[in-house]
Amino acid sequence: MTPTQPVSPWRGYVHQLTYGADLTGPLDDDAVERIVEGVLRQRVFTQPIEAYYEAASAALASGEHLADLPNQDDAAVRDALIRIVDRLDARRPWPVPPFQQQGVEEWGALAGAPVIGRIPLSQMQVRRTLNRLFDTVEHGGGELKVLVLRLRTGQLVALRSTGAFTAPGVDLLSGAEPGSTAADFTELTGMPLEPS
Repeated sequence: MTPTQPVSPWRGYVHQLTYGADLTGPLDDDAVERIVEGVLRQRVFTQPIEAYYEAASAALASGEHLADLPNQDDAAVRDALIRIVDRLDARRPWPVPPFQQQGVEEWGALAGAPVIGRIPLSQMQVRRTLNRLFDTVEHGGGELKVLVLRLRTGQLVALRSTGAFTAPGVDLLSGAEPGSTAADFTELTGMPLEPS
């Protein structure tokens, strides 16, 4: 049996950056720009911008083979990463994303917070719109599906599914001032919100 090589911590990020790109040869400038815009917008690339930047930089410094897929050319992947890092550097200071998903451990701070609005969509629709997964938490002998976000404006909010995966109704909870938090949530996520 051959021992397996440890996976470099940057590899998953590089795979995300290069997945779907035609890297049989060098990418054109438009393709590189689309990747960079995706990282900066934080909708498809959901980890912090710094994580992608640092991973791409670490990959380039590693000296390791970078192509993950059989149809990728290693030199093309290296070239794409160099150009992504350069363009991200040129775009500093990076924008603060409209919202960032927080760890499920933050749910405890919001579990008793008031409901300040209701999203008239299902958990499935919210998940698809925000490109974020709900976490499962224990609650009163059962389970809840929750998603904790920090808005760019600073408020910590939680989305709590109130029914089945496809049933409409997701509560918005926050301990922050309800009126401005609800307005900021709607503006930053583009999600409809009904009064609670």
